[in-house]
Amino acid sequence: MDLTFWRRWRLPALVFILGTLVIMVSSPFLGERLFASEAKERMDNLFDFYQKRYMDIGKEARRLATQLSFTCDEHDIGILRDASENPTVIQFLELQTPHEHCSVYGKDVSLIKDFRNKEFFFLHDSQYNAFMVEPYFNQRLKITFYLAKGEMILITEPFQNVFTDSEACINCFAMSLLYRNRELPIKRKTADQSYRLIASKAFTKEFDVQLYATEQGLREVVDHDVEITQMLLMSLLLSFSLILGLRKPPEKRLSDLIVHGLKNNEFVPYYQPIINTETHRVECCEVLIRWHRANGEVIAPNQFIPIAEHNGQILELTENLLDKVVHQFSETFPTGPTFSLSVNVTPQQLENHRFVDCVLNILSKGKLPAEKIAFEVTERTPFTDVLRAKEVLDRFKHHGISIKLDDAGTGYGGFSYLQSLPIDTLKIDKMFIDTIGTNDVKSSLLDAIILFAHHAGVELIAEGVESQTQVDYLQSKGVLLLQGYYFAKPMPFDELCQYLSRHHGLEIPTATANENKQEVPMA
Repeated sequence: MDLTFWRRWRLPALVFILGTLVIMVSSPFLGERLFASEAKERMDNLFDFYQKRYMDIGKEARRLATQLSFTCDEHDIGILRDASENPTVIQFLELQTPHEHCSVYGKDVSLIKDFRNKEFFFLHDSQYNAFMVEPYFNQRLKITFYLAKGEMILITEPFQNVFTDSEACINCFAMSLLYRNRELPIKRKTADQSYRLIASKAFTKEFDVQLYATEQGLREVVDHDVEITQMLLMSLLLSFSLILGLRKPPEKRLSDLIVHGLKNNEFVPYYQPIINTETHRVECCEVLIRWHRANGEVIAPNQFIPIAEHNGQILELTENLLDKVVHQFSETFPTGPTFSLSVNVTPQQLENHRFVDCVLNILSKGKLPAEKIAFEVTERTPFTDVLRAKEVLDRFKHHGISIKLDDAGTGYGGFSYLQSLPIDTLKIDKMFIDTIGTNDVKSSLLDAIILFAHHAGVELIAEGVESQTQVDYLQSKGVLLLQGYYFAKPMPFDELCQYLSRHHGLEIPTATANENKQEVPMA
């Protein structure tokens, strides 16, 4: 070997070898640092949404305490209903005294279950009140205020996960509230997993939010980033120069993936039939969105819909879905004068006149009659401008598009909306249907909702029907339009065509179905 060459390259070679060893050995540390950085950024975004809403709970509770008489009279029940209909973090409210109890649904009607686990609760005393915080199902919190005249119990809205199960392994992440070295689980740890504390951030003056992860969860989230960073370090080490502009690409967030999914036609309409049990025909189909990523991954709607609603991408998602639905049905629509398609929208969309123009434009281009389309708006999210919403809904009604109130009885002032908005149909939520044949207190609420709808003259649809017992009970109460897995699961367009032709005589030619399937890929 040439001596000059050896002398020239021996130090760079030694540095490269040693540097390579250091980079390889530092993989666990590097992965943990990358994960902690990503977790901190996501927690910051989560806090921007939740922090003020939760901090206002105490103020709202003190305000209510000064107005309530704790006698569960009509005045008290009215105050509870007004509080529940306000766009706050509070979803359910109840009062309990030694002699009375009541909720937003009336006197002696209790919705909140007692899931108390003595291992997980905090009692906090202050100069204003005492309250207890407990975990509740579906990542909610149950807060009980102990006041001089009785107890005021509230349930919060669900606390969103920092990392979703679709991003990594199931049960690989856990979250908790920390108060004076005691933890309250938000997303519980599982007994067969070992967790490490990854990030902690002050949520209020007294509570911190702590994020835990398993080794497997940490690896699945950051392995790709670790590999890219190591390659970058190796390149820098090998070249001994600064590579301007070369940075590790940030991990795509769900909002970025939604943009990518829209661009690559990854969102697919699925259809779940609604059956008229009197005529045994399909009266309608609810249109549901499914996300089939190009890599074969299927992301559940409850993972991306809340994010899309929060950041405004739900507008583009709805337009994209409606365009595909109209395209699939534009050639031939199922026979039957009452058959229609029901698309889910948000209250914010129904407060936007531009949305009306967009819908009418899509229907016009697809040559689909407007009266064949209906919109379902959930009661779980409040309208912010009811007057504007009425203007928008009146425009839709003028063109023959009907409006259905979804999740009736579970959210913000749905029954009051019937008085101010042109709503044609109530959809009874599955949580009420599940009480049929049980001793659940909500079974009386189901009968009240049905009776209310019959008196109000609005159409009723029961969703989440899963047994013949439920079918028989609903029919006996005059609820004939039923939807659920007992009849059919959500299905893509080609399967819907076969289902309609095979079971209910509403035929769509096979050629049309195949054409639409080719034009709108269903991953």
